[in-house]
Amino acid sequence: MKRYYLQLALRGLLRHRTQTLLIIVTMAIGIASCMTAYTILNALMADPIAHGSRHLYLVSMDSQPLPKPGDHSAVSSSPTLLKLRDAQALVDARKAVRQTYLAIADVNASTITGGAHDSSVLTWLTSAQAIAMFGIPLRHGRTWTAAESVARAPVAIIDEHLSRKLFGVADGVGRSLRLNGHVFRVIGVMANWRYRRQFFDLEQLYFLPGTQFPIFLPTQSALAASIGPIHPGICEHSSHAYAFGSSKVGDCYWLETWVQLDTPKQVVAYRRYLLDYAMQQHAAGRFQRAPKVALHGMNAWVAQNNGVPSSAPINLWLSLAFLALCMVNVTGLLLARFLRGSHEVAVRRTLGATRAGVFAQHLIEAGGVSLLGGALAVPLTLFGLWLVRQQQIGYASVAHLNLPMFIALFAVSVGVGLIVGVLPAWRASTLSPALQVKTN
Repeated sequence: MKRYYLQLALRGLLRHRTQTLLIIVTMAIGIASCMTAYTILNALMADPIAHGSRHLYLVSMDSQPLPKPGDHSAVSSSPTLLKLRDAQALVDARKAVRQTYLAIADVNASTITGGAHDSSVLTWLTSAQAIAMFGIPLRHGRTWTAAESVARAPVAIIDEHLSRKLFGVADGVGRSLRLNGHVFRVIGVMANWRYRRQFFDLEQLYFLPGTQFPIFLPTQSALAASIGPIHPGICEHSSHAYAFGSSKVGDCYWLETWVQLDTPKQVVAYRRYLLDYAMQQHAAGRFQRAPKVALHGMNAWVAQNNGVPSSAPINLWLSLAFLALCMVNVTGLLLARFLRGSHEVAVRRTLGATRAGVFAQHLIEAGGVSLLGGALAVPLTLFGLWLVRQQQIGYASVAHLNLPMFIALFAVSVGVGLIVGVLPAWRASTLSPALQVKTN
């Protein structure tokens, strides 16, 4: 019996091909617009990194000097940026499960022979625990040791893409490269790591959504090679913000410090340690302001700094409204089509077909149309996401359809098709066969 209903549904789809195509396209466009907006919003609201975001915290410690008359630079410095001395002290204290500091640099990378090169490569200046802390996959080699960092050893970790570009192989461990003219030795090769949402450098308005960082350098080694951050924050004894190159490194606030704390008890204990450290530095005269510390959870910090653009939820609501409008049109088209075939239904009812059978036949037909609409919605969604990636907007790089969203797309298309098909199918099954036969 089910096979018979399927044959009837297929025959109905092929009989009115133009109307069937119109229904499929209308449904596909509505679903594709909705799924494009939802995919973007889902990606923006996902954890910034693949795992462990809820255990990572940004350290905020107000170590800024009191403002001088007519000098506003110290006031505008962010308390989440620390001097190298304080960031290093927090890392060396090892009071958290893991701890690291980081800044962003821009370097020119080339082989030592000057052959292959890659200009303007974004680089993390950080400490050794960043690899494990942020879940960065290391394919070959190792990270640098604390001794190498203290000795300012010229070592680097690069990703596979840069390794292939410079050396022609994925495993470039043991090779040497030039960064801004200084020779560094590759000790590790990581996968082409890409964070999901930017969680660092948010207050500096230097947004790098989804950007790959093909080089990781020990901070001390980078400074020894005159490699400094893109955004240095503010330096003391300087009249403007971008003065890192002309100021002493120790006078500048430029490093973010991140810690991993796995339990609420660890969070409380680390906050107490931060306050004690700030009080000690205040008593010693280094911190001029009253001790003020905080820990910002990664997800809360991203949300606080508008990690999800306000336009993303609005776009989703607009696409849902558009989808609803498309489904109303689909319902009308299905209803018109089923009523057009009322004489056939009347004949079947006269010959003994039940209302349930007629309802099932038309519902299967609606489900078939919805399945085809969902199939067409997939390439339309991919095309919509591709168009988003071509735009100069902050979240362009996250516009990708993953497998769970792909499955959800089909589930939505079939579900929506069945829902909108209920009314036309019910209306077709309630037609009076005697009246229809008499009319025809």
